[in-house]
Amino acid sequence: GWRRPYPGVVLLPGAPWDHRTDLVAVQTALRCDAAARGPSAAWLFGLESRPPARPHLLLPHAQRTVVEAGFVRRSRHVTPADRMTIDGIVTLTPCFWLISHAGDVGFDTLLSLALDTRQRRLIDFADVADRLTSMPRVAGRKRLERVLRHVQLDGSDSMFESLVRQRLAEAGLVPSAAPMPVHLPNGRTVHVDIAFPTERVAVECIGFVAHGSRRQLDRDARRENAIALGGDWLVLKLTWDRFQHDWDGFLRELMQALSARRERLG
Repeated sequence: GWRRPYPGVVLLPGAPWDHRTDLVAVQTALRCDAAARGPSAAWLFGLESRPPARPHLLLPHAQRTVVEAGFVRRSRHVTPADRMTIDGIVTLTPCFWLISHAGDVGFDTLLSLALDTRQRRLIDFADVADRLTSMPRVAGRKRLERVLRHVQLDGSDSMFESLVRQRLAEAGLVPSAAPMPVHLPNGRTVHVDIAFPTERVAVECIGFVAHGSRRQLDRDARRENAIALGGDWLVLKLTWDRFQHDWDGFLRELMQALSARRERLG
């Protein structure tokens, strides 16, 4: 009566069945160099809050298997150096994962994932570019190259922040090129999303995921109070809903704040 999810694999009674267990089970059944890819790897990296319904795996092109398991692809380019382990699960490295995922998603999604990996310090984009040069034919290559050019010019830590910077540029405003460090009197350094350092005005992009819990909301409130008190910064908050439905109203507030600060600072 024990569950047998794949040939040769038995699930012990009482063991939980979730995506993590599914990945371990399928990699055990395949008995080859299967690595989590695509949305499975994104979930392991913490880039996706929910796992896919079935495992997504990448095998070296020469390896064959008769086990029917999830969404299996093969690659002529993957090497042992392109694999790593997270909690006992073999997955692609963030660098090779981004390259292999470029053909599966559109530009905006790929850019959002790339920005998220940078914020989490998972990827050095110079390594991605170098690895890409050794792969003459890869799905989504032009799309990924376009993303790499974008992130070199845009210092944003999130897709939301990147979109706000584009809107500001369209309005003729030029903030700091990347999140700006603010040094507080207690010796702590924090970063504001979008900064106008001459006027000491900052825009914080408030996304639901990053600010969705009570603890995170309290942490951010304390942080912004410290910025205002310690560095004499005026912090304006912009939510995704207002960005979508009242950008002109927020832009007027920002222009007023910049103008008032210029008058104050002479």
